[in-house]
Amino acid sequence: MTLAAGTKLGTFEVLSPLGAGGMGEVYRAHDPRLRRDVAIKVLPLAFTQDRERLARFEREAQLLAQLHHPHIASIFGLEESDGVRALVMELVEGPTLAERLAGGALPLEESLAIALQVAEALEDAHEKGIVHRDLKPQNIKAPREGKVKVLDFGLAKAMDPTVGASTSSGSQLSMSPTITRGATEIGTILGTAAYMAPEQASGGSVDRRADIWSFGVVLYEMLTGRRLFEGETVSHVLAGVLKDTPDFSALPPGTPDRITDLLRHCLRKKPRERLQAIGDARMAIEEVLADPRLGESTAVAAVPAPAPLRAPRLVWALAAIGLAAALGLGALWLGARRSAPGARVLQASLMPPDEWAFGDTFALSPDGRRIVFEAYERKTGTRGVWLRALDRGESTRLAPADGGEMPFWSPDGAHIGFFAEGKLKRLSLQGGPAQTICDAPTPRGGTWGSDGRIIFTPSFRTGLSVVPAGGGVPKPLTALDASRREKSHRFPVFLPGGKAVLFLAQTAEWGAKNDESAIEALELASGKRTRLVTANSSPFFAPGRILFWRDGALLAQVFDAERLRLEGDPAPLASPVAFTQNEQALAGVSAEGTLVYRGGTRGTFSSLVWLDRTGLGIQALRDRELLTDFALSHDGKRMAYAVNGAGQGSEDLWIQDLVRGSTSRLTFEEGSETYPVWSRDDRYVYYSADRKNDGTVFRRAADGTGAAEEIGTTASGIWPLAASADGKWLVVGSVGAQSSQDIFRYDLATKEIAPLVATPFLDVDGALSPDDRLLAYASELSGRWEVYVQALDGGRGRWQISSEGGLRPRWRADGRELFFLARPDRIMSVEVEPGAAPRFSAPRELFRHQVESFDVTPDGQRIVGRRPADGDGSKPLTLVSNWPLLIAR
Repeated sequence: MTLAAGTKLGTFEVLSPLGAGGMGEVYRAHDPRLRRDVAIKVLPLAFTQDRERLARFEREAQLLAQLHHPHIASIFGLEESDGVRALVMELVEGPTLAERLAGGALPLEESLAIALQVAEALEDAHEKGIVHRDLKPQNIKAPREGKVKVLDFGLAKAMDPTVGASTSSGSQLSMSPTITRGATEIGTILGTAAYMAPEQASGGSVDRRADIWSFGVVLYEMLTGRRLFEGETVSHVLAGVLKDTPDFSALPPGTPDRITDLLRHCLRKKPRERLQAIGDARMAIEEVLADPRLGESTAVAAVPAPAPLRAPRLVWALAAIGLAAALGLGALWLGARRSAPGARVLQASLMPPDEWAFGDTFALSPDGRRIVFEAYERKTGTRGVWLRALDRGESTRLAPADGGEMPFWSPDGAHIGFFAEGKLKRLSLQGGPAQTICDAPTPRGGTWGSDGRIIFTPSFRTGLSVVPAGGGVPKPLTALDASRREKSHRFPVFLPGGKAVLFLAQTAEWGAKNDESAIEALELASGKRTRLVTANSSPFFAPGRILFWRDGALLAQVFDAERLRLEGDPAPLASPVAFTQNEQALAGVSAEGTLVYRGGTRGTFSSLVWLDRTGLGIQALRDRELLTDFALSHDGKRMAYAVNGAGQGSEDLWIQDLVRGSTSRLTFEEGSETYPVWSRDDRYVYYSADRKNDGTVFRRAADGTGAAEEIGTTASGIWPLAASADGKWLVVGSVGAQSSQDIFRYDLATKEIAPLVATPFLDVDGALSPDDRLLAYASELSGRWEVYVQALDGGRGRWQISSEGGLRPRWRADGRELFFLARPDRIMSVEVEPGAAPRFSAPRELFRHQVESFDVTPDGQRIVGRRPADGDGSKPLTLVSNWPLLIAR
């Protein structure tokens, strides 16, 4: 069935045809509700007349709609009008890979860049149990500039007429839908058959290893410019798939050995001998692309005399080593760590333990032989501190307490300090439980001196403090300088001899033109401070140099630790290097010349997506941005969100009109604005700004008119969580007297603040019920995060809502349903009977989706979820030996 331009399909208006294939005709159409163009795939008439097959297709399409990945074209929904059934999908502009390949082979680096993005898409789908089944260049959009997108994900199974039917194995050739079409579509059939895995071509069962085969065929074609399997008929093509051996000599000169090996493993005929996980292919390509000597063999080699570093990229000489590295390679690593004539620069990749992902913090031991790191379990979100010796292949979990972060070493390497549960703790590597040293509500780093003292930052708005490593009452060491508008002293580092420390003195103007944040040296005996370098970064010390982060790169500068004086200019050491919103560069050094860092950007890229109550995706609202907080208006028509647009740490608030599809910037001041909260009438947005300190609340008209109105702050800072119905008070978060965070009531007229929830544990995520009678929140009261509800306004009672963990409670507009997020990635629902003694049903799971936070529409039927756009925690840490050889002397 052909649709003419102007044809209406539901609310969609057909604009023009885009193409046709074995799975239907595709049109460009316009969505007037969201003011955007979409792609509509009209399903064949014969297909839609088969009720059983159509019902199965709809079930499969619902599963496929859960795919939300920057390299996968999204499914928005199903549409039916006048007997026509169509699939509404994301419209992806640009040429397909098939169109690109019509001109011949692609350059090596471009081929690998495209293959990397395809592998990331397959990896995300495979983790959700979804197999593409029809991967080929025609199903890959590959613009010369921009993101690669994989199309028609999983539709081969969705449209397969034999899936679920009682058929012979021979009929399973329809695992690729176009294979059962008529001879008039011979080009499509040949195109599909050329990329089939052998087990698929022979009618066998298909799993993710079939996609791995097709991936290898596509990569081979990009590199050589020719199809791996060709023939005049389908039979000839399939015979080649089943019998022919790939000609790897056709690969262009300079193809890295590791890529050739990858292709050999992808193109094994027997599935059990083939590469078993596409993530392994993704890692191999990442590591080859990271090597600036792309096109050369990756062998261990000595780095001769130090040469000038011409670009902020590392020159390394060893292919990546995972956690399963042999002990022989560990010996090679340690043996190469010598700053002597003929010493080599070696690079290795350190992977997280199985089923775990790296957190944001890690530290090398003083001798550079071990690394301690923070990690979290993927399924439960539980965090712990881990230890790994660099000459061993296993990691050991040291501290199971949830929240372990910012580890640092004792000078003798026998203990580590770290922060967890609002406390500074220490742990002996000889065994035994962690010991609490003192309170540290919202820590910002610590360092252990040779005199048995620990200098640390107990909270995000204080100076440095000092405490005996054995425990005791901490004493203030530095005071914030009001004349410089300082708001924090953080990330201290002892210098040799223990007479001075480096630290970051951060001002309230960070990120602004007049930012005076700087790395300083503090002489402990006199209290004298010496300003060293203007930078808003955690400092690191190595003999003869300090290291710091600036504009995405890790820099090193010559430093005289005795005279506390810098010399020369900073030299680029590695780029890009990840950097947290707390101004901590994700790197570390040891005295003997080992460097560790995580590649990446400032913050983590996220996407905002619409989901229905079953978890199916409706559309993407924001794609791959440095997003943090967001909130739907009470009428569900607008969304306020905070985004770090420049990637340098300063966040601004924007308003997205969900009806018209337009966006407008709400805040323009210097510094960051976060924690948006709507007034109950949706006229205003309350938010927290850091241009004066980390917790001043402002209010601004949601339509952008007028100036920002300062609401108030406290000595500890506050940030808004909810606004009352009468507009007279706010629920705010702040640093409490007993723990790192508590929940308070802030009166807008009197500026008085009173505790609502104040326990010795973390209390966060306060959410007011629509009638202001109940407060839902999350607390670590039980030893792990759980959701509670507490009565307000003179009422009594506290109810534990979740039983298997919970965070981020959200109310439905009528107060009769409460939602929350539970690990792993579960959106939960609780029915509520309001009243003097409210009743709550047992939590039930609505769906599972990889979201970090969410909000709900007034009727509770749709959910906005924020999901990570890239898995930084799954990526390796980079280890470099003898890194000073990389810097020009």
